[in-house]
Amino acid sequence: MYFSKRRLSVNLGIALLIMYSSISQVEAEKILTLEESIELAKQSNLSSQSVQERVKAAEAIVRTARAGMLPNVAITSSYTYTPNLAKSVIQTGGFGPPGAENFLPSPSVEENDDASDVFELEFGAHQNFRGEAALRQPVFAWGRYYYNYQSAKFNLFGVRKELEAAHNQLALDVSEAFYGVLLAVEFVKVSQQTVDLVEKQLQIARNLFDSGAATKFDVLRAEVQLANAKSQLIRTQNTARTAKNAYKNILNINLTDNVNVKGDFNAPEVELDLETLILAAKTNRPEIHQFGFTEQANQKRVAVAKTGSRPDISFFANYQVDDNERLREMNRIWNLGFSLNLPIFDGFATKAAVQESEAALRQTRLGKHQLIDAIEFEVRSAYLNLVEAKALIEVQKNTVEQARESLRIANLRYENGIITSVEFTDAQLALTQAEVNRLQSMYDYVVGLKKLEKATGQKLDG
Repeated sequence: MYFSKRRLSVNLGIALLIMYSSISQVEAEKILTLEESIELAKQSNLSSQSVQERVKAAEAIVRTARAGMLPNVAITSSYTYTPNLAKSVIQTGGFGPPGAENFLPSPSVEENDDASDVFELEFGAHQNFRGEAALRQPVFAWGRYYYNYQSAKFNLFGVRKELEAAHNQLALDVSEAFYGVLLAVEFVKVSQQTVDLVEKQLQIARNLFDSGAATKFDVLRAEVQLANAKSQLIRTQNTARTAKNAYKNILNINLTDNVNVKGDFNAPEVELDLETLILAAKTNRPEIHQFGFTEQANQKRVAVAKTGSRPDISFFANYQVDDNERLREMNRIWNLGFSLNLPIFDGFATKAAVQESEAALRQTRLGKHQLIDAIEFEVRSAYLNLVEAKALIEVQKNTVEQARESLRIANLRYENGIITSVEFTDAQLALTQAEVNRLQSMYDYVVGLKKLEKATGQKLDG
């Protein structure tokens, strides 16, 4: 009896553990919409984080360039202990300097054969302390520091536009992955529907065979078709898992996390004009603005490079204190003034720096023209693909319903022995193909709309 109660309690504990685990798994499932997916990707995607770090680096460069225009103040101090001081021997000819006896005892007569006196003098002090405060402020440098600051600011603006462009590309990538998951799930449903239809066909074939209205060939054909349909279902299920993993990868989510998507293929119908779209792209695309800021930054770098061979003037001020054990009063010294730096010959380094900066400027301008041409091509391609997808949707509006009605009629005729199994199979395949084509065209349209939005750099509303 005791054993039974103990076994019952153990089984109950296991059941509760399994129930709790199931509930935890259900609660752990995270369902995301497209907008939530995009926002999550902006925070967690590694490529986006890399560009965000470049923005922070550019901001730091701006602060560094600003510091070049501000005063530079530094305080230095030192303490030195010298156990053995430098000595020097002085022969005075009988007359020594006042206080010479305080340094070292006078030499004895035995040590000196002549009448002159010799003294050993120590120079310096054993303990020395020095402190200094120095200020330096550029006064005139032909705009070198200001141009450098402006270049850093334009570079920062360009990197921010790079981040905006990265977010636009990321939004497109997330959209493709998001709708790819939806499409794969719908394909699984179509494959499951095909398996159910073929199972019904097999049952009909077996019934007709038992009644003598069909041959063994019809039964075998239905069994082969069912095996093929189940194989296709397995493939689509694996494709759905792969699509979901690709979606998680873009969002930088652990592939083992239980994440699902919520959405549909509904998208607004938009009336579009190609020339208007191209003009909008040239106006809105952040990549073009990025090249514009980079061009301005390079212009300022050219100006900075040209100042390398020109003189500059700085203001300086210093305050210094010195103290040691031999001084009765601490030394205090201060000075201020202006310094002139006049380059004479730098080995043609300034000329080379100017040439390098001008080459970078020309390269940026060429890259900007190439980018504009590429953007126009991207807009035209996205526009044509969207028009194609829209036309296919119009063609396939009633195709699925017609295929379903055709299959319903074929099913009745097959049950009554009016048509063969081959004709019935053709009706099933037609429905499956119609479903696949409809889903694919809907996916192409909604993704094509996202591609056109990315190409033009603006939201397209119906």
